[in-house]
Parts: sequence; C-alpha cells; structure tokens
Amino acid sequence: MTSVAMFLLAISSLVLSSCAAVRDGAGSGLSKSTYAATTPVVGKEFLLKYFSTEEVDDECTNDVCTCSDDDETWYIQQGRVSISSSSSNGYGAGVSSGFGMHMVNLTNRLTTGGNSVQEVEAYFAEKFDNMMTTQVLDSFMDYNIGLYTSDLDSLVSTFDSDSIDYFSMTWDSDSTTWYSVIVLVPTSHMVLEVMSESSSILAQRKASLYKSESRLSPRVVTSVQESFTGSNSTTKAGSSSSTSTVSVIRVNRAASDLTAIDTFYQDVMGATLDIEESDDDVSRYCYLYSGATVELCFSKRDDSATYGDFKVSSMEDQLNAVHANLLAKPTCGTDKWLDNHHAYDSMSYSATDLVTYLDSDASSTYYYCEPSSSFFSTTYSLHYVIDPTGWGIQLDVQISSSPSGCSASADAEELVGSTYNPACDLGSC
Repeated sequence: MTSVAMFLLAISSLVLSSCAAVRDGAGSGLSKSTYAATTPVVGKEFLLKYFSTEEVDDECTNDVCTCSDDDETWYIQQGRVSISSSSSNGYGAGVSSGFGMHMVNLTNRLTTGGNSVQEVEAYFAEKFDNMMTTQVLDSFMDYNIGLYTSDLDSLVSTFDSDSIDYFSMTWDSDSTTWYSVIVLVPTSHMVLEVMSESSSILAQRKASLYKSESRLSPRVVTSVQESFTGSNSTTKAGSSSSTSTVSVIRVNRAASDLTAIDTFYQDVMGATLDIEESDDDVSRYCYLYSGATVELCFSKRDDSATYGDFKVSSMEDQLNAVHANLLAKPTCGTDKWLDNHHAYDSMSYSATDLVTYLDSDASSTYYYCEPSSSFFSTTYSLHYVIDPTGWGIQLDVQISSSPSGCSASADAEELVGSTYNPACDLGSC
C-alpha cells in the first residue's frame, strides 16, 4: 500500500467515526484546486484576508521549502490555504481537512514548449481588466473555483472599501434571482466566483449588472440551499476587514472540446455526468466523482468570448505542448504545469481501469509517476493524470498497480529531494 493510501485510510476511519456530515476536502471527494504561480504568498495573503480560510497545516516555514541535490539548491514557494471547516477536528495527519486553494512555485520546474506561468498570469490579468472595462463576461473567467455564501453583501462591502476590482453578474434559477462576484486573485490566474441568492447591494445595481446564463443547475441550487445555512461573515482578530464565510460547490474549467472531456471523465475516470446544459452562449458539462459533493464542470464558449488572440484552445495547446515535452518519460517531474490540477481523494475508487487504459494503444493521455525513495531503492506510482484541457488530476486513491511508464530506467538520473517536501524529488528524467 502506498503512503498516500495509508494516509487516506487513516483519515477515512476518523471521518467515518464522526457523526458530522463531511464535505469535500482532504481525504474525501474533490478536495482542492492548485495553480502554478509566480508569487504564491501574495495570493495566499489575499485569500486569508477576505475569505474564511486558514493556512494549511503542512506549510513549510515562512512559505518556502528548501530542496537540494548534489549540484544545486532550489525552492518551493507556497501560498496554500484551506476553507475553514468545522469537520476538520480529528483529521490529524498534518493535513488541513477543508477544501484546498493552493498556489505554488517550484522554481526548478520548466515550461518547455509552452508559455511561462508569468505569461499566463499576464493574459488572465489583461482579460480581467478588459472585462471590467467592457462589463462583458470573458470566457477565461470560466477557469474558476465556485464558492457559495449566504452573505454576499459583506464581501462586496469589503471589496468596495478596499478598492478591490470585482465583476458582478445576476442570473436566474427557478424564478429566483442570484448574484455572482468574480475576482482574480492578485498576481495569479486563480479566479474565484462567489455566488449567493441574496445581495441587497447588488440588487440596487441590478439594472447595470451583466446578465449571465444560470451558473448552477436547479438540483445544485436546491442542494446548496439545504446544505449551507447560518451566518456568513466573521471579523478576524486584529483586522478591520470582514472575511466572508464561503463553501466550495464546484470547480470549473473552460474547454474547447466537450466531447473529448465527456469521453475522458465518464469512460476513463468513471465519473458521472450530472449536468448537461446548453444555450446560445455556453455549453456546460458537470461531473461528480464517486463520493464527491463538489462538481467538476467544463464550459465551452465561442472563441470571440475572450479578449485578445490567446484563446481557450491556446491555453490548452500550450499546456499539452509542455506535457508532451516533459512527460514523455512519466517518471520525470520537471513539468511546471503539473501544478495546475485538482485532487480526487477516495478510498473506494479503484484505479485499475484507469491504469489499464493508460497502458492501452488507445491512450494518448499524459501522466506523472511520483517517486518514493528509501535507503535501498526508488519506486514510482501513478500520481497525476492529465485531462484533455491540459489540467491535471492528483490521484489520492488506492492504486494497487501503476502503468508501465512508472518503471524507471536503472541508469536514469535520480534527484534526491529534501526532507521538507516530497515535491523536491524531481524523479527520474
């Protein structure tokens, strides 16, 4: 059994013994969304200031992990938070249990053949700024983490007070008016969409707000209203600003080919298609992993729905170009865009069919095998698989066997990682 599986077994036992309802987070369901970033700590400070988040338990000292091999020292810069969760008590194992919103910069990883992280962040900032000017939704904002709050006014008031740019929308679901606020986390390409069925502030501005398609299905709306109740604003000690209490309800990606997405997630990953909807502006597919409550959604819009020449397909092409260059050998961990991923945590999911597919002639899917070193040897097990958009899936599941690409060559270069973070080990290249 891998170390990941042992960890999941331990925390799953604790979860099952708890009488509290468990939402997606470490050890359960769609547990996090991670982004490569140039200055992760700036984003972390923003999330801690404005949202009900907390620093993760296993963060390195001062947000920097030091890595070394025989030739050089390099760093992992971290900006990782988790949504505060009352169900986190007793998880232990050194990992925060709430849904993770992570930004990282592995300075020794590369983007060979594609765009740098800084270039992509600049594209997102450019598109967000243009959206603020035109007041028309940009398709790159579909790359977002969807959050719910019952007190959107607190967030809007705080953003207004602190001169934080945000894009406001209104939309309808079952004759109920909803509101969304989209914000780009500073110096990153992490986009947050905060949704609520109530906002007296935005209601006063409704006539001037962008009118969006429904952002949630009726089923999800009902589930949200049944699941999330109570006060949704708090004030942190020593701070004059209110933090908005939020819960994650979906992770969304923009996509250029929903057919490829559907084949991959249903046939390869075994996820269930929960929502399939389309109108003149957008088509959206949403999936649920077994045991998950947070949906994974993909939205397709026309190329004209984004500002500039860098389209959704451009983003996908550059991500996959980097994977083609740097994951040709799946045991090599130098691909910086591996850090754009969500995680699926489950002790009931079997990766057997996935492994069989990855070894088949029909598969052109990129994947990464994580090293696990001991005094005697280094072994590799499946850790990330890349979906058609070029974004990854971190597999925190039971894996009894790995695809053939996880077998390292005996004469391959091995980079031995620091004890501070397993990601220091860049594997066998």
